[in-house]
Amino acid sequence: MTTSSGKFVGIDVAKDKLDVAVLGEKKASQVGNDEGGIGKLIKKLQALNPELIVVEATGGYQRAVVLGLYEAGLPVAVVNPTRVRQYARASGLLAKTDKLDAFNLAEFGKQMKPRRFEAKSEAGRDISALLVRRRQLEEMLKAEKSRLRTVPPKMRGSVERMIETLKEEIKRLEKDLDQFMKENEEWQAQEQILTSAKGVGRITATTLLAELPELGKLDRKKIAALVGLAPMNADSGKKRGYRKTKGGRVEVRNVLYMSTLVATRFNPLIQAQYQELLRRGKVKKVALTACMRKFLTILNAMMRDKAPFRQTDIA
Repeated sequence: MTTSSGKFVGIDVAKDKLDVAVLGEKKASQVGNDEGGIGKLIKKLQALNPELIVVEATGGYQRAVVLGLYEAGLPVAVVNPTRVRQYARASGLLAKTDKLDAFNLAEFGKQMKPRRFEAKSEAGRDISALLVRRRQLEEMLKAEKSRLRTVPPKMRGSVERMIETLKEEIKRLEKDLDQFMKENEEWQAQEQILTSAKGVGRITATTLLAELPELGKLDRKKIAALVGLAPMNADSGKKRGYRKTKGGRVEVRNVLYMSTLVATRFNPLIQAQYQELLRRGKVKKVALTACMRKFLTILNAMMRDKAPFRQTDIA
């Protein structure tokens, strides 16, 4: 077993290039953000054998290099750019260039030790792509429906045709999703576990499986924090501030919100908690967020135990 060199590497990602900095070295290097450049980078980093490589999430441009590093067996972490920029400001680094950003990422990795990236399976990537495209089409459909209310009469036909086209494309994607489930027994079994809870449909279940692979593997506090449903304290001295949830995986939180909304009407366990919170004077938004957290905890336990929903599930 080989040991790491103790080196920390930061990679600033742009559409066409990668700026690479090794903590302790004076100069950063640069390679193309393409197959050839990533291949050269992997060979260089394999020789260096770093303790951690930190890459900033940049709207998808980082995917190829992150997956390449991961598949080469190199330790890589993908970090939120806001966190890294806040760290830079706290460190007194106000200047910003691609090379400085790369060094800052390396320093961030050394001091903060971000969680290592774990790649989705090929099936997971396929299902994620289907779900992302479906969300995009849903957003386009919503926009077209809004335009229909204000568009001049002569343009209504164009908007209506686009609405029908989008609806048909969404149906095609849902058929692809059905086919995927038929061909993947493991995913189908997991989906059946999740959809046994009233309020969870196919889209929610597949989104949880694809975008929250940690479901069933973490305790309830960690899974809530990962989704952005853990209430954060805001206390100072004698003041006790209003607790808020923030951060987390937006796409997971969005589908969980809709599922919980349905569950407050049709799932006896969630419905009971929601009504109790309202009776105690909680506003609807706060009560619903608390129910989302409880629902996620239940789904997490179901996946952990590989057991369908039971009305008595509480952890």
